[in-house]
Amino acid sequence: MDRTIGIKVDVDTFVGMRSGVPVLLDIFRGHNVKASFFVPMGNDNTGRTVKRVFTRKGFLKKTSRVGVVSTYGVKTLMYGLVLPGPQIARKNIELIRKIIKEGHELGIHGYDHVRWHDSIKHFDERDTRREIEKLLSVYREIVGVNARSFAAPGWMINPFVFEILSDKGLLYSSDTRGMFPFYPEMSGKVFPILQIPTTLPTLDEVIGIVSADEKVLVDHYVGLLADGLNIMTVHTELEGKRWSGFLGSFINEAKRRGFTFERLIDIAEDVRKTPGTPTCLVEYGSIPGRAGEVCVQAAKG
Repeated sequence: MDRTIGIKVDVDTFVGMRSGVPVLLDIFRGHNVKASFFVPMGNDNTGRTVKRVFTRKGFLKKTSRVGVVSTYGVKTLMYGLVLPGPQIARKNIELIRKIIKEGHELGIHGYDHVRWHDSIKHFDERDTRREIEKLLSVYREIVGVNARSFAAPGWMINPFVFEILSDKGLLYSSDTRGMFPFYPEMSGKVFPILQIPTTLPTLDEVIGIVSADEKVLVDHYVGLLADGLNIMTVHTELEGKRWSGFLGSFINEAKRRGFTFERLIDIAEDVRKTPGTPTCLVEYGSIPGRAGEVCVQAAKG
């Protein structure tokens, strides 16, 4: 996996699925790139994130940098508050089929993105199992096969998540921020499900801090690329909308410098065949530019 980039696409909202996914599919098709899409299996309740103003330090500052209304739209910000949240996966089955037909990976990004992100840390085993069984059931209903991959909303999990996903036979999950693939240890237990962390900052973490200029951002990201494996998380509400030009330019420049692109599931299969993958602790921590906690890869000892 020398000079490899895996693009992980997180769908967070209904409008991101409906409008952002087609834009990203066009970009990937034009550049002959295969990516990994992670889609919530339940409702879009984005409006309920309003409580983060009071619970997450730096949330207002981040939303003002990114432009929350222009990014998500007024209607999306009402879902779960004054409007019923639409089903993200079930209402976009043809689009899901298109993702798969074009050779991309389809994984799961929670059921209710907001509920998972804000509450999973405090779920007990029963609540965690109920949530995971629900999202796996919807995936199987829509796709016709069992899911093989999962990515936690907001990079937040609890130890029960690793145990249940392992029991359910998933090949890997991508729930942390870190440096390289590993087998996770949490609460004193090592789990056999491979973890593929996001290694690069997300665009919303650097807009307005590094720059808001597209070319400067491309140069910044290319400068962060390592000679080994790089995992980049993009969002349908950003790179699938206003920042689509950034993504296309980044792919062009990365290819020009000799980087190749692979789906996360292909990366995971290669890693699992290679001996010596380390075990690392998973802890709750913070990331520059992001409000609130995320799960991070930490060295053992």
